Amino acid sequence: MENVVLISGSSHSKLSNKIANYLGVELCDCVCDRFSNTEIRIFINESIRNKDVYIIQTGTFLSDKSFSVNDYIIETLIMIDACKRSMARTVNLIMPNYPYARQDKKDKSRAPISSKLLANLLTSAGIDRLIVMELHSPQIQGFFDIPVDNLYSTNLLVKYLEDNVLGSYDLEQRREKFIMVSPDAGSTKRTLKYAEKMRLGTAIMHKQRNYTIKNHVDKTIVICEREQLVGKTALICDDMCDTGGTLIKSIETLIKNGVRDVICVLTHGILSGPAIERLNSCEYISKVIVCDTIPQTLNLRRCPKLEVVDISHLLSNVIYKIQSGGSISALFS
Repeated sequence: MENVVLISGSSHSKLSNKIANYLGVELCDCVCDRFSNTEIRIFINESIRNKDVYIIQTGTFLSDKSFSVNDYIIETLIMIDACKRSMARTVNLIMPNYPYARQDKKDKSRAPISSKLLANLLTSAGIDRLIVMELHSPQIQGFFDIPVDNLYSTNLLVKYLEDNVLGSYDLEQRREKFIMVSPDAGSTKRTLKYAEKMRLGTAIMHKQRNYTIKNHVDKTIVICEREQLVGKTALICDDMCDTGGTLIKSIETLIKNGVRDVICVLTHGILSGPAIERLNSCEYISKVIVCDTIPQTLNLRRCPKLEVVDISHLLSNVIYKIQSGGSISALFS
C-alpha cells in the first residue's frame, strides 16, 4: 500500500506483524526502548514525511516484563509526538483495547473521569483518528472531536462459535443444547445480538457489587425461567474479563439453576491477578474464547481452556478501506 507506514508499539508486536503481513507492508524501523531510569526512548529510523502513519498499540500489561498499562500510554504519547515532529501527514492510532474505559463517568464525588482524560491526552498529542474494538462504554467516542471507529468482534466470534462449537448441530439441537447468557445488564444488547445471529434463547443476569471492595461481586441473580437453563451449555458473552470475579459468580448462579457447563466468549481477555487460577479451578468452564486484542501467549501456556480468535485481518481491512476511501460501516455490526 502506497503512503502507509505501520509503527508497532511494544505492547503487542505479534499483532503488529500480522497486520503488516496482511497488508504486505514492512513495519517501520523504529527504536522503542527504555533508559536505565525507566524513561522511554523513541526514535524513527526512516522518513515518514507526508505519510499516513498507523501506530499499533493496545492497553495491556506484561507481568513478565513489569510493564504496566500506564507505561504503554506514555510510550504511545511519545510515539505520536515523534510522528508529528517528523511531519507525518496523518497519525492514526489503532488501540484495540482502550485503557481506562471503565472509568467513563463520575460515579461518586471527587472522582475523576479517567477515560476522558486519556482522550484529551491522545488528542493533544496529535492523533487524527482512533480505531478501537468493543469500547466498554461506547459513549467514550463522544470524548473525542476526531473520528473514532469502534469496531465490534461479534461477527468474528460468531463465526468461531459456528465453526468450532455449534457447527455439528442443526437449529433444533442447538436450541436444546445451548443458551446465550448476559452476565449483567450492561452486556444485554451484545448478548441479544449474538443470540439473533446464532438463533438461540437468552438469559440475563443482574449483579450486586460491593463497591467497598475492589473487583468484588456479592451475588448474581438470573432473570430467566429455570426450565430454559436445565441441562444446557451456557454461552456467556462479555466485552472483557479482568480478575474473573463477576464471571465466576455468574457461573456459580447458573450451575445452581441447572446449567450443565459454560463456554465464556470475551473480546478483551485482560485476565489479571487471580483470573487464570479462577478459570482453571472452575470445573464447569469448558472453554474460554477471547480475541487477541491483548497478547495471550503467556495465558495460553497457563490456561488449557483458553482459545484465541485472530483480529488482525479485521484491523488490516479497516486500514485498507480508510486508505482506499471505502466504507467501513459493515465492520460495525
